[in-house]
Amino acid sequence: MMGQQAQGLKFSFVLVCLLGVGGCSSTEDAPDPNATVSGFCGNWAKAACSNTVVEACAGVDKADASDTDACVMTQRIFCEGLLPTKGYSSQKATQCLNAVQAAYKDARLTAEEIAIVRHRAEPCNHLIKGPQGEGESCASDDECNTLKDFVCVTKNGEGTCQIPTLIANGNSCSAKGAACHTGYYCGVDEACVQSKAVGKACAADFECQTGLVCDPDTSKCTEKVSPAKCMQDDDCTTNVCDIPVNSSAGMCVSTITLSASSGVCEDLR
Repeated sequence: MMGQQAQGLKFSFVLVCLLGVGGCSSTEDAPDPNATVSGFCGNWAKAACSNTVVEACAGVDKADASDTDACVMTQRIFCEGLLPTKGYSSQKATQCLNAVQAAYKDARLTAEEIAIVRHRAEPCNHLIKGPQGEGESCASDDECNTLKDFVCVTKNGEGTCQIPTLIANGNSCSAKGAACHTGYYCGVDEACVQSKAVGKACAADFECQTGLVCDPDTSKCTEKVSPAKCMQDDDCTTNVCDIPVNSSAGMCVSTITLSASSGVCEDLR
């Protein structure tokens, strides 16, 4: 008797699922909201366009729906421009979106946060399955299979796709996947040495600090441009170039506080 009742209940449940408007499904069958570049960038834009950010960039005390919609639209387009046309995968999208939301939460961007939200630095550099295999040459992380944690590891100015192992400063970086910490490079003697400051002797650009180049005439590290006339983040030793609205050049700074006059806000309103 109990078996017949259980069977009847099971049949009734199946029948309801078949006849119901939406059917019955588990949460496991829900579509991936980040499956496509469009979907991912829509969620990136929502993560970036908090009330704090929208109000700061719009220059208003209280944002309305139209301000937020405008921010989401322009930021989605900006996000799509950060991704290559092929190779996107959503495997590690959630980690990236969480980092974007955290970076924008206070409408103030540090150098580390700008690297994430403007240049797809860690953890947003693990979204692409690039064409190059392990050990093959590369110029950027996206050329490697970042879904399996391969990135472009540079030594003596040449990059290859490797799973990096960070090496203590001063130690050997001769192993294939050995990578030096930020502010250091793998030198000709295959040891991690500190990047060189302005005026230090050099043989190539990669030996100098970010924002500097090796002057071919003097063989010394020198500024690419004046810190008061930067045009992009990597013109600066701080990795942050604050360019005002309607300007082609800006100033090297350590952080950017979002405001209506900030160039960064042009993609956030």
